[in-house]
Amino acid sequence: MTRPAGRRKASKRGTYFFLSYAHSAPPQGARTDADVWVAQFFADLSAEVTRQARPKAGMRVGFFDQHIPLGADWKAALAEALGDAEVFVPLYSPGYFSRPWALGEQQSFRTRLAAAGATRAGTGHLTPVLWIPFPSWETHPELDEALDLGRDVPEYAENGLRALCMLASYRDQYRFLLDRLAARIVDTAERQPLGPSRAPGLDEVTRPAPTDPDFVVAVLAPTRDRLPPDRDPGGYAANGRLWRPFGARQELPVAEYAASTAERLGLSARTANFEDAGELLDRRPAVLLIDPWIVAAPGAVASLAALVRGLRQWVVPLVVTDADDPQDARRLAGDVTDLLHDAGVPQVKQACSMREFVDLMPALVTEARRQYLKHGPVVAFPERPEPPPSLRHGPTGSVPEVRSRPGAHLDLPSAADDPASPRPHGENR
Repeated sequence: MTRPAGRRKASKRGTYFFLSYAHSAPPQGARTDADVWVAQFFADLSAEVTRQARPKAGMRVGFFDQHIPLGADWKAALAEALGDAEVFVPLYSPGYFSRPWALGEQQSFRTRLAAAGATRAGTGHLTPVLWIPFPSWETHPELDEALDLGRDVPEYAENGLRALCMLASYRDQYRFLLDRLAARIVDTAERQPLGPSRAPGLDEVTRPAPTDPDFVVAVLAPTRDRLPPDRDPGGYAANGRLWRPFGARQELPVAEYAASTAERLGLSARTANFEDAGELLDRRPAVLLIDPWIVAAPGAVASLAALVRGLRQWVVPLVVTDADDPQDARRLAGDVTDLLHDAGVPQVKQACSMREFVDLMPALVTEARRQYLKHGPVVAFPERPEPPPSLRHGPTGSVPEVRSRPGAHLDLPSAADDPASPRPHGENR
């Protein structure tokens, strides 16, 4: 489980801005997520803030989540960064308002602002950007604030700042808006500083995970008391779900990292031992994390073969090893891969390092979802006719339920779904 963010205090340094965005589902066949233009924009904005700023000693320029170390507790690291930031810069896109992770970042910062009080927190501390244009039928009150950045630049409202960042024909408009945004960040941070203070963790400001999750991370790993006699017990626990294949280099069990990836892509997620997750795996997309040492005990190969027989198409296996582990598990990993192929699993991925695991996970989550939407069970529409579902809140503030095949709500939009948005390789929603 993620440690409560309250145990971490904001640093004494402070940061000019925190960049918040909706993570993209990677294109089919890609190994990593598709937020390359966010990274480019972050680099450009950081350079412009650096040019204009007169920072206090030790003050950092900017933060976005690709700065988080691989093995860190992601949610705790985000809470710490949100507590250090002077200005919160959300990149609004149609996907932003459907991502609890992104909205949780904003709510955490707003809660911190409210605690700071009106005398210290001015309007400039939250400075949104229109990243990708919205369909004409989709409205959010926050968009008007984002449009303020470039009301005198028609190309901004029409195309969003991502297009201006991507396309050379908009270079002048992009540089103009970048300069304006950096000036607002610097002015707020230096003239109305909040100073570092505690920001609540994402789990404190978002709704608890539902009983019936969108996504499952299942783990097939031995417990500490069932290891082969010659296996180093480091990284193992009394519950296989708590397995840490990379030992002290990871703050959380590997299943928690996979679940956080699903959550960043807009899916509620649950971790479970494989043997306890049978009913869930029959009706929810999943990633199955496998420790090859599971087959080291006598007779274990036959037992595993029985367990994975009939594995659903939407349960995507990943064999996880550590290339730095002196107890080389490559032969065992090969045995597990062959066993899964023999059981009818067409593709089995392997990750041999923390970096490879992190890079692969967005694509595996997305592939499991694709397979579920293609092969998953179908629920019949209700016999009584109902009004069509609406994406907007009803008069009571409730969101109407969409009744369709399970997993329909799992569709992860990408920038390619937006007809008003350019489509180069590497897109963001």
